[in-house]
Amino acid sequence: MKMLTDEQIFDVLDGCASKELLTQHQNLLSESAEYKAYFEELETVHFDLIALPIEKPSAQFTENLLANIAYAPVKKKSWSSQLTWMFLALMSVFFVATISLTLFYFSSSNSAIEIPRVNHLEVVNNFSTDILVKLMILVNLVVLLAIFDKKVLKPYFLNKKMRLS
Repeated sequence: MKMLTDEQIFDVLDGCASKELLTQHQNLLSESAEYKAYFEELETVHFDLIALPIEKPSAQFTENLLANIAYAPVKKKSWSSQLTWMFLALMSVFFVATISLTLFYFSSSNSAIEIPRVNHLEVVNNFSTDILVKLMILVNLVVLLAIFDKKVLKPYFLNKKMRLS
């Protein structure tokens, strides 16, 4: 016969085992001396554990422990540590303002942009409109700002991080 696991044996000792498990346990006790010795060891351990009182720390101990724990002081961030975010926010505002003013100027200006006409290709003449030229100027502005960001601002702030560390 197969022996019971420790968990099943402790279920028998706790009195929460099923009838099948109790029947198997009784059969093993009567047939196997090895199982009977092992069961008696676990029974001794079980009763020793039941006899131990459960200890709870006193409220005074908990209060003393909490009073003696050294908490790290909360660091207040100075405005200089937020300088990078302030600069980026200011640059974003200027970027949005520049685009807004550019769109407003182009939409309300009466000045005409002279677009060169190609005599032989009518498709090119239809394609090069005032809106396209304005859009290309705006795209060039965005590309210029992206290059400025990559070549000037990013190395500057990476250098700042290296020095602060």
